[in-house]
Amino acid sequence: MQEFWIDVGGTFTDVLMRSPDGTITTFKTLSSGITKGSLATRLTGRRFCDPLRVGDPADFWQGYQFKLYDSTGKLIARSAIASFDVERGELELTDELPELLTTGATYELYGGEESPILSVRFLLGLPLDEPIPPVIVKLGTTRGTNALLTRSGARTAFVTTAGFGDILKIGNQDRPRLFDLNIQKPEPLFEQVAEINERMTVEGDVLISPQSETVRAQLEELKSKGIESVAICLMHAFANSSHEELIEKIARQVGFEEISRSSQLSPLIKIISRGDTTVVDAYLNPVLKDYVARLRSSLGDSRLQLMTSAGGLVNAAHFSGKDSILSGPAGGVVGFSEVGLQAGFTKSIGFDMGGTSTDVSRFEGTFEHEFETRKAGVRIVAPMLAIETVAAGGGSICDFDGVKLHVGPDSAGADPGPACYGAGGPLTVTDVNLYLGKILPRYFPFQLNLEIVEQKLQEICDRIAASPLGKIYTPEELATGFQQIANANMVRAIRNISVAKGYDPSEYALISFGGAGGQHACALARLLGMRDIVIHPTLES
Repeated sequence: MQEFWIDVGGTFTDVLMRSPDGTITTFKTLSSGITKGSLATRLTGRRFCDPLRVGDPADFWQGYQFKLYDSTGKLIARSAIASFDVERGELELTDELPELLTTGATYELYGGEESPILSVRFLLGLPLDEPIPPVIVKLGTTRGTNALLTRSGARTAFVTTAGFGDILKIGNQDRPRLFDLNIQKPEPLFEQVAEINERMTVEGDVLISPQSETVRAQLEELKSKGIESVAICLMHAFANSSHEELIEKIARQVGFEEISRSSQLSPLIKIISRGDTTVVDAYLNPVLKDYVARLRSSLGDSRLQLMTSAGGLVNAAHFSGKDSILSGPAGGVVGFSEVGLQAGFTKSIGFDMGGTSTDVSRFEGTFEHEFETRKAGVRIVAPMLAIETVAAGGGSICDFDGVKLHVGPDSAGADPGPACYGAGGPLTVTDVNLYLGKILPRYFPFQLNLEIVEQKLQEICDRIAASPLGKIYTPEELATGFQQIANANMVRAIRNISVAKGYDPSEYALISFGGAGGQHACALARLLGMRDIVIHPTLES
């Protein structure tokens, strides 16, 4: 039985397949499930060739949806693949191509399936109309992390004891920046609050019992407002969970399917930490469950396991929001530590630069864990590997806000992707690296558009010149500036896990991986005084 190890990032999905005979095969695709290419040779009104498709599985692309874009990223045609000739890389469409179309346009193929399923199909050579046989899939995903960073989780309500509805907004009054006079607190993940008239003592003795009909009316009101998920966290529920269990039962009767209960998830005495963790779980669970359900539907009888933030694997049915925050990065920590040891380095720092973010961590013989931490401004109580995350990836958007240049935190993601992908995306770190020669287009899996990158750089140069700053930059100077900002952000993250904790990074080897890691590793090592860089050929695929 084939085994698949899959890392689903914000931009790319990377896959290793191990056959029963031990053979390892790799595959890389966009996390959107879209396959890109270029119309190299137009044969007829319906047929064209793309050398990138030569060697793909026979008849694989038949039935896939087809979109065609011009050099500016404008959609100019839609169709579907009628047939595919693998020997010549020839695709035949169900509809005619535009008459005035010249070669060199870019196209997209999409089969309506998630990127892990596309990967499994491609490596097994299975077209869309064939079911996937039983396989073993072990998957790490940044789906939860990205939903938290971009605030794209479920519409969530916080259900708590009467009088404590604002407790998570108040927090514990910590001040990470002691002298900041204008504190900008992150927006809460929940949008509605329901205060239940109930109370227990710290020993768990009941002082006030909740009235079922009143609770039902409160929950029905939340349902009518479009709330999708409920986070239940009552005072002293760690000592007695009966009231939370009653509310959960009524919530299910009302029609809520996504319910997170603090006494089950994190039965701790601290209500703020317990509440934050419960809200995160409720906020992310619907996103993750929908995603996992789509995977399981396509995989049939296959065994699906997912990586948790603590670095272990769990069955898909037990994968929860609070354990998903570092699902993808945790797999990287386990991988880079072993690579470092195999290369002879007992001390190593992992530098994982992906499409949306960069994750860094330190290894010195044992894994460093955290049990209460903040991610994306949210407090979480759950065991997880100690990983520092910064919003600086290949897809991080580079722009000028009228006062200064900035890189991230917004990302172009896999769709539309960076400007050079030719689908109308914004200027990103990937575009900057392409313009500065750090990306060689001939090794990229699809055609890159350098002209549009130069146009976007020039547009920003013109905006800076017209601003109060009035400075004149060339596109190359501007690209170099964006690159330096990205490097500074990533260096700061590495210093947070080393210098800030009393460790000298110059004593460690830098293990670089992730799709964009090799483009920045040398610059980071130079800035940090690190002498050794290790890039494993599989990790950098």
